[in-house]
Amino acid sequence: MTKKATSTAMPAYNLLVDIGNTFLKWGVFLASSTGSARDNRLEFGHVLLEEIPALAAQFTRMPTPAQVVISNVAGTRVRATMIRVLEVWPEAPQPHWVIPQERQCGVVNRYRNPAQLGSDRWAALIGARALLDSKPGLVVVCGTATTIDFMSASGEFRGGVILPGMGLMLRSLHQHTAALPDADGEYVETPTQTVDAIASGCQHAQAGAIERLYNLHASKERGLVCLISGGASRALAPRLTIPFKLHDNLALEGLYRISQTLEG
Repeated sequence: MTKKATSTAMPAYNLLVDIGNTFLKWGVFLASSTGSARDNRLEFGHVLLEEIPALAAQFTRMPTPAQVVISNVAGTRVRATMIRVLEVWPEAPQPHWVIPQERQCGVVNRYRNPAQLGSDRWAALIGARALLDSKPGLVVVCGTATTIDFMSASGEFRGGVILPGMGLMLRSLHQHTAALPDADGEYVETPTQTVDAIASGCQHAQAGAIERLYNLHASKERGLVCLISGGASRALAPRLTIPFKLHDNLALEGLYRISQTLEG
């Protein structure tokens, strides 16, 4: 999927890429800009990991980016594939591969080994920090896995949890039980058929984990804001009974903030 800006001429831009466990999400953003990523986005899209080579045909129609900033949690093979795609621009700058730091863009990383934090989680935290206006945040990303990370009002990432995402929960029930079907169900409050019982149970599990962590931190952190992002976030959001804000892609927001700190 690709969405384009309405202008015919593309100004100087940065290419930001978030490579997850299932999808690659990319965006084109004004190179010299202020404000949020959403305000300065020119074009964006996403592809399945196995479809990454097809991006070359699309990128070759675009001018050479000023910067390329990438978060990759999909491993070295996907990294190599992405490098080949970027060869459509012979004079493109070397990509900046995000590695979590002890401190960056106003966020302090309290992981025991900061570099072991997923670069997608780090980017999402940086994006959230830029949007929270010095408020504490519960940063939730609902993708292949669901991550729930806590960040203090001072920007200190104090830790978080990882659990299977909605799709993984559904597939696990089908693959490891003899009688549960692999079919789409719907959320209902009191399911009376198995497919709905599965869909509703998985959504309750996701929402329950988010609400439990929110209540744990909200009792100690005044003004806690829950920010939710990721492919499954819009389906899950109606199940939450806590206040929250939706964002289409916190990782790209964070990559945008990182790009603003890099030399051109």
